[in-house]
Amino acid sequence: MIATLMAAALLLQNEELAQAGKKTTELESYTFKVDVKAGKGKKGAPSYEGRYLKDQPLWLKTGSTEAFKKGGVVVAKDGEDYKKVEKAKKGAKKDASPAIAFFDVKLPHEQFEGIEKTFEKVEKAPEKDKECTVWSGTLTAEGARGVASTGSKAEAKANLTYTGTAKVWINAQGMIVRFEASIDVKGDSAKGEINQHVTKVIEITEIGSTKIELPEAAKKALEGQS
Repeated sequence: MIATLMAAALLLQNEELAQAGKKTTELESYTFKVDVKAGKGKKGAPSYEGRYLKDQPLWLKTGSTEAFKKGGVVVAKDGEDYKKVEKAKKGAKKDASPAIAFFDVKLPHEQFEGIEKTFEKVEKAPEKDKECTVWSGTLTAEGARGVASTGSKAEAKANLTYTGTAKVWINAQGMIVRFEASIDVKGDSAKGEINQHVTKVIEITEIGSTKIELPEAAKKALEGQS
């Protein structure tokens, strides 16, 4: 009987998280920040911020580098102009523009699709935080990998294991507005033992009110005009 009640409660919790994830995937405009920190010399994915408006070019920024992305095309600001960013050739990444990272950007609303499946189990905090319901729990191995992996070939070749936990903040409208994860990455590579810690924080603001101003120079660059 107790086991049945616990299973029912867990199912209900997963359903609430699933509904929040689904509602967030349907957002049509928002501003966001993604902060990534990797320890012990690990070069993780860069931190960045952006503005999303459905069916419009995406505005992105990392450090002092600003860019727009439309489909598979990225154009970075260069003075008052914008130039198309080319994917780095093998061995040339060190000299490439920081904007090359934008080719692999996955938007928050895309990351939160099916978020309930990334947890082994979740619990709702007894009290709200800034009017948000807070959920926390242990991630599955695949869920932890999705948070910490950079998708590099070196990672693919290494025998890595991913473990970690995460917290999710859901606002009064039932949408995810903050996500925090703490991941441990362990394994072996050709260079030796790997034992790293990665944290990732995603924040969503200005839901429904975000605007994007596309300069004429950026528009021409995205369209392939000189």
